[in-house]
Parts: sequence; C-alpha cells; structure tokens
Amino acid sequence: MADRDPQRFFTQNQRNILYDLAEGRCETCSAPLLDGWEADHMVPWVQGGRTVIENGQALCAQCNKGKGRGVQYTDEFSPRPFQREVIDQVFDRIHAGERLTAVLASPGSGKTLTYQATATRLFRAGLIDHVAVFAPRVTLAEQCETDWMQRDSQGSVTKGDCLLFDSTKRIGMIRHKIKEKPLTPVTEPGSGFISTYSALVTNESVFLEWAAKHQGRFLLVADEAQFCGDTTDPDAGEGGTRAGALIKQMHEYARHTLLLTGTPNRADNQRLVLADYEPHPTDPKREVLVHHAEAKYSNGIAEGYLRKFEMRLTNARVSKRTLADDAGRGDSVLEYNLSDDGSELVPVLRDEKTWQPLVDDVVRAIRDKQKFHASYRGLISCMQQQDAKKVYKYLQQRYPDLRVALAVSSDTGASKILQDFKVKPMDLLVTVRMAFIGYDCKTITVVGILTHYRDGGHLMQLIGRGLRVWDGTPAREQTCLIVAPDDPKMQGFLDLLREENDRGLKVLEEREQEEREEPGDAVQEEFSYIDSAVATTTRASSNELDMDADETLMVETLKRAVDAAEDVTKLKQIIEMAGMMLKQPTPVPQPRTEPEPEPPTEAPKTERQKIADFNSKTSDTIRQYLYRGGVKPGDAGYRDAAMKATARVNEAAGCTAANANTVEKASRRFRAALALK
Repeated sequence: MADRDPQRFFTQNQRNILYDLAEGRCETCSAPLLDGWEADHMVPWVQGGRTVIENGQALCAQCNKGKGRGVQYTDEFSPRPFQREVIDQVFDRIHAGERLTAVLASPGSGKTLTYQATATRLFRAGLIDHVAVFAPRVTLAEQCETDWMQRDSQGSVTKGDCLLFDSTKRIGMIRHKIKEKPLTPVTEPGSGFISTYSALVTNESVFLEWAAKHQGRFLLVADEAQFCGDTTDPDAGEGGTRAGALIKQMHEYARHTLLLTGTPNRADNQRLVLADYEPHPTDPKREVLVHHAEAKYSNGIAEGYLRKFEMRLTNARVSKRTLADDAGRGDSVLEYNLSDDGSELVPVLRDEKTWQPLVDDVVRAIRDKQKFHASYRGLISCMQQQDAKKVYKYLQQRYPDLRVALAVSSDTGASKILQDFKVKPMDLLVTVRMAFIGYDCKTITVVGILTHYRDGGHLMQLIGRGLRVWDGTPAREQTCLIVAPDDPKMQGFLDLLREENDRGLKVLEEREQEEREEPGDAVQEEFSYIDSAVATTTRASSNELDMDADETLMVETLKRAVDAAEDVTKLKQIIEMAGMMLKQPTPVPQPRTEPEPEPPTEAPKTERQKIADFNSKTSDTIRQYLYRGGVKPGDAGYRDAAMKATARVNEAAGCTAANANTVEKASRRFRAALALK
C-alpha cells in the first residue's frame, strides 16, 4: 500500500491559495465555487498523493463527488479569453437560473469551437446529454461535423478538434442532419446534431419531437442568430421568421440556449430572436443588444488570431445622363467621382470599365501572395449570380492559367465546390454570398468586394474570410488585402476597421507593458441612368497609414520592377526606413526560395455524404453485375433482374438502402454488391 501523507486535509491557507489559482471556479466544470466547495487531491490521498498546493485543485461538490479516485481530464484545449468568457458566462447563468446566453462575436473569433467546448464542459458536469445546433447554411453544418470529429469505418476517431479534449468524457459526433431519425443515437450519450434553419422549418415535427423527448437535457445553439427574427416583437412587422418562431419552441425544451451572432440586429434592422435589448445611451431611436460575452476585431489583433489588413480603394469617374422631359428640359449629363457620391453604386459596379480593373487588381494581389506561399488564394464577392458568372467568364478568358471556382446557389454542386476549394490547389473563388457566414478557409488572403452591400456587419463578415490567421505562419507576417471601390460608405468602413485595430494594438501594448513590469440600395430617379462608370485611380490604406493615388502608383511601379510580393503600404514603410539608414551597412538578404505547393487532398466528408457515396457505389456495382451477365438498361427484363439483384444484396447485408442510415450499414451493402456472382 502506498505511503500516505500524514496530513489528510488541506489547511485553510492552502484552500485560499487553491481558490485564487482557480479564479473562484471549479477546475472541472468552470461553475462558480459556492460554499461547500472541496479542495481535492489530483493524485488521491489514499494512493500516496501529498496534501500540497501542487497536488491540489478546487472543485465544486458535484464534480468532486463524481470524480471518484483519479478521474482527471487532461485537455489540450487552451481557450482564448473570449472562449473562456463564454464558457464561464454559460455556467454562471445556468447556476443563476437563466435560460439564455447571448454572444456578439466578430468573424474568426472561434465561435464553433467555443460552443463545442461549452457543450463538452456541460456534459462532463452532468448538466446535459446532447447538443442541438442550428446554422444558416449547409456548408456550415458540414464544416461543423468534419472539423469536430472524423471517424474511420471501424468507428475510431482519426481527426478533429475533439482530440483537444480528453476522450474519457467529451461531446461525441455532431452529425449534420436534415430529417433523419434518430437525430441522436440512443447508444451514443453526449452526441449531438447540427442542421440548418431551412431544415428546421421544413421538418419541424422531427426536431420538436426530439426536443420534447430530451427536455431539459440539451444545449441549444443558434449560430449566426441574425438569420432568425423575433416574431413576437410588436414593432417587427414582417421582420419575424418561421425559423425564429421554431427556435423559440426549441428553447422552451432546452436546458440552456446559446445565441451566437456577428451583428446586433438582422439585416432588416429587426431584433434577434430571444434576445433582450435596452435603450441606446445617447440615441433614443436606437436599441442596444444585451450580450453577455463579446469578441471584436480588436480582440483578434491583440491576441494574434486575426490578420492586419491593407485596403486598396479604386475610384471611378461616373457619368449620369438625365433624359429630356415634357417641360422642355433637354438631355443632361452629370459627371462626378465615386469617392464623393456612392448613391448609384449598383449600376457603377455593373459597368465593366469599373469592375474589370478591380478584378485585375485581385488577380495581381493573389499572385503576389503566392510568392510567399503557393497555397494562398483569394475571394471575390459579387452582387448577384449573373454578376458572378460574368466575372467568372472574364477570368477564364483573360487568365486561362488561373485556377478559378464559381459557387452560386443555383448550382447543385456549389456546396462541394466550397469544400473542395479549401483543400485542393486553387487560386480564386467567385461567389455571391455562399462563401460568407462562417466559411473557414484560412488560405484566403485577398478579398475583392464587388457587392453593393455597405452594412458594417455584412462587410465585416465578408472580409472576415481573409482575416483568420493561418497556423504555421507568424500572425504578424500575414495581412489580408482588401480590393474595393472607393465610395463614401466604404471609406466609413475603413475608419471602423482602423478604430478596432487601434483598440487591439492598445490592448496588446498594455499587455506587453504588464509582462515587462510583472513577469440598403438607392432608388434611381425615373428618367436618369448611369451612362458610364470608369475606374480611375487607386489608393491604399492599411492598419497604420494612408497612401494617396500618386504614392500608391509610384510604389506599385517599383514593386513590379523588382518583382516584390509585399503590400504597397509595407513597402512604403521599408522605403522610408531605408532612406534613414542608407549610410549604415545593411546585410544582404538570402534569396527567397519558391515555396513548395501542398499536395492535393480531398475535402473531409460527413456521415451523410459517406452513406450517399456507398449507396451510389452499390447501385453502380449492381448495374455492372447485370451488364456482365448480358442484361443492359432498356432491355425488357432489366427491371426485374435489377430488383432481384438488389434483393440479394439487401438480404446479404441485412438492410435496404432506405435503412442503411449508418456508414457501417451502407458499407455492408456495398460489400454485398461486390460479392454478387
């Protein structure tokens, strides 16, 4: 038997230190430590664990009771301050009897991993059995499943963020579901599902029945909740949505609801579902979303998970023609600069003399970025599908060697294109809004804005596709280059980014100092139209400085002459610094080697996609079997022969295609089809 420490219990002074080290929270479930919390031995006292601070931890009574003799989670997940704040707020509010936690978070803040980590902690604490997630797009649902957990045909976990958490107890598979029953298998406690708001509306009975069955035992997550309107708001008018009403019903069954949003209001300026609002402190006509945790662009800059930016703003000379009227006024032409008036932005951006130079600028920027790493790529967001298709056709004709993908909602394969773009060798993605909310492709470093939307939340979501820091490359060496028209509202958005950047840098400086000290569309007038719009000059702005059009052109010319890849604002800083240091000897830099391209890979597949693939292969195998036997499609007896062969496959596999609702069953049918003789 192990020698036991003669001191069995922690002293009051040791308890105070453990409490302070845990910041007043349970080390397992993060719940606030109330009266009766317990100082626990990590290596149990009965097994020789010493009663010292290094072997102690502060636990709530419930977690210590469930710990037994040696259950200790060893997670590799180290939450960002924002993620820790969300987890803490959820536990605080649950223990306070609150039903909802609202979170306002900018793109790239790690919302998906945040709710997955929160669900894991709740599951470990015995507060929930499942997690139910709803998101606006299928792409987000598939991304959630494959990013969290991937398993092989034997059911073993091979990849995913779930590996950051001790497998002793964590949330299991979060499957993309549309209407398949069961949404969560009875044999998998701790599992979950993710679906879209559209699927919730289409198959509401499936989800509501599940919620009623698991009442009080699941975490409900409304991701990108700005897609849900509040149907009970008396001032909302038509702003409410059916999805919002159903989320409210799901909320009534949930143990707790986590509301995640990138903007405080919907695009129609109506309230978010379930959210509370309070009067704006200075503007009585406005309301402020009551949120319990927040992550801004400034947080990402300060904590090093979001990139700095350079914005290249291209002006245009606009010619607006007004036709003659009955009052005797003849035709008239008004010419002005886009930088002074952006009220006619839609027709301006549809003029090829405006959008083509912007597209060319995007291509040049991508090729510059690829001098640093061949996997860097870009994104162009257009107004409508017809505009995206024109841009795609132009790129194919002007840049035949450019690897371009087009993803628009009218194409049935758009979801696969978005998935493939993230993992296959590509250069540029052209879309409207599909690669928008939540689309995570960290190799996107150039964002072209050819859309007329100027809402700050929308633009932040769009450029957020290029702000995420790519692991393996230092954050301070990465920038997002934004190519945009130079209209007044875009200039306002630039100012907003600058303000957020300044806040982030201030936080970063304060933190470093502490470490040193203490280790909508405008309506065109009836008889007027844009006759032409021609792109003219381009200026550049980054987090730190502005360059006028002449400076930008001069530095861009030098950049091309020496085949440099750096952003023009960075080159300006280098040139200015070099001017001050010309009298000093400078070391000769080593030649930059051409980066090796990454080997092509396939996008990970969800369970639904794997099952569909196996079913398709089974059907093809049956057709090949019949063909080898001389029975071809169109023959008189083909249908009967196909039915008999399929029945043999189903009998051998023990299930039909309709019942093959797991990868293992679908794989069994495929193997049975291969065995046909």
